[in-house]
Parts: sequence; C-alpha cells; structure tokens
Amino acid sequence: MRGLVLSLFVHGGVIAAGLIYLPRMTSVFEATPIVPIELVTLGETTNIRAARPDPEPVVEEEPAETIDDVIDEPEPEPAPEPEPVEAEPEIIDETPEAPTEPEPEPEPDPVEEAPEPAPERPAPERRPAEPSLNDMLGDLSRSVAETRDAQAVDEGPLRAAVGDGEQMTATLQAMIRSHLSRCWRASLDAPEPNELAVQLVLNLDRSGELTGPPRLTDQARILNSPNPYLRVAGERALRAAVQCQPYPLPPEAYSEWRQIEVNFSPSLYGG
Repeated sequence: MRGLVLSLFVHGGVIAAGLIYLPRMTSVFEATPIVPIELVTLGETTNIRAARPDPEPVVEEEPAETIDDVIDEPEPEPAPEPEPVEAEPEIIDETPEAPTEPEPEPEPDPVEEAPEPAPERPAPERRPAEPSLNDMLGDLSRSVAETRDAQAVDEGPLRAAVGDGEQMTATLQAMIRSHLSRCWRASLDAPEPNELAVQLVLNLDRSGELTGPPRLTDQARILNSPNPYLRVAGERALRAAVQCQPYPLPPEAYSEWRQIEVNFSPSLYGG
C-alpha cells in the first residue's frame, strides 16, 4: 500500500515538472523574407581606367602693394553735432495745495518745584580773641577820662564818719582776693611760687569800676626781670584786675577802698 502511494506521488511530480518545463524548452522559429540573388559571370579582361592623380594645389600670388595703398586715406570729418532740441516747458499745476492743519503745540512739561533749601546750620560761635593787656589798659584810660566828671561825688560826710588815712581792713582784702580768684590764671608749673608775689594798686569809683589802669608797685623791675615766671605773674595780675571789675565792695566803706594796694601772690590761689 505504501509503495502504491509513493509511486503515485513520484509519477505525479514527474508529470507536473514536464508540464512546466517542456513548453519553455521548445523555440518558435519566425519566418524570414526570401531575398533573390542573381549570379553574373565576368570576362577575363575588364575595361577599367587607371585612376587620375590628384592635381597639385594652385598657390595664389598676393598682389604687390601700390603707392596709393600705402598713402593713408584721410580721416572722415566728424559729423556735425545735432542741435539741442529745446525741451518743452513743463506745465505747472497751479492748483492750490490744501492748507495743512498746524500741529498742536506740545504741552509744557510741569515745572518741578525746587526743594526747599535745608536750613543752614548756625556757624559755631567763635570765642572772641583775648584782648592784649595794652589794649585793655588803653580802653580803660579813655573810659575813665570821659566819665571822670560824672562820677565825682561829695565825700565829706563819709570821710567824717570813716576818717581819712585809715588802712584797708583784713576783711576788705579777703573780699578783693576772693573776687580776683575768678579771673586769675595760676602758674601751676612755676617753681617757688612765693617768689612770684606782686603788689597791685587799684583806683576805684563807688560802683567798683576802675578809674584808671591798674599798676604794679614795682612794675619796671617785674616786667624787665630775667625770671620769665615773675614777668608772667605780673602780667596775669594786671589782666585779672581789669577783667574782674566791677568789685562788689561795701559802698559805706568807699573811702577805704577807693585806692587800694593788693598783695597778689600765686601761693594764695594754689599756684
């Protein structure tokens, strides 16, 4: 049974292969047109002419140049330029232009208010320069000369009560020294302050003002001394006497202090 099936399968494959490949193996011949040919017999001799040789090329001779040819022909005159043609005037359009509207003026920028200036700081008060001793004494002399007559008073009753020629009491001396200490500049670095004592003479009116410049009892010796500390002590004593007026002294004892001598020593003021 198996052999039959196998045989049928093989035979079927052979038949199929033949059906596929056999038509491709056979070629179809197309019919071609038949061309008739005539055969001609030739004789033993033939009447054939020999070929002629090619003729040589003819060289053309160039003609010789003549004198007329050498002479240059005159250049032709330039043609006259054509006259300029006047251009036709342009027709101006006289149509008036439409009036243009003026541009609006720009609004002015708002003016900024200037800031208020900052208040100026008050300048620091300068301390007045300390007047020189000569200036102070000169001003005092002029003031005394102008007011001498107005300050004159009748001292008769007071002299009778107090007495002429009395010495200044210790109480008045203490009052004057206490008042002068406010204006005195002590020389703290001065050696041996006891040797720097000076004596002042003051002339006062009833209000305690100086009626003349103060003076030193030994002024020439002090101001010309080789000791610089003594000269400074004398100058400071005169300056303090001028700066400390008026002196608060009892008016009832005016006859005792109208002209007074005051011992002025740095040792009394801690100098």
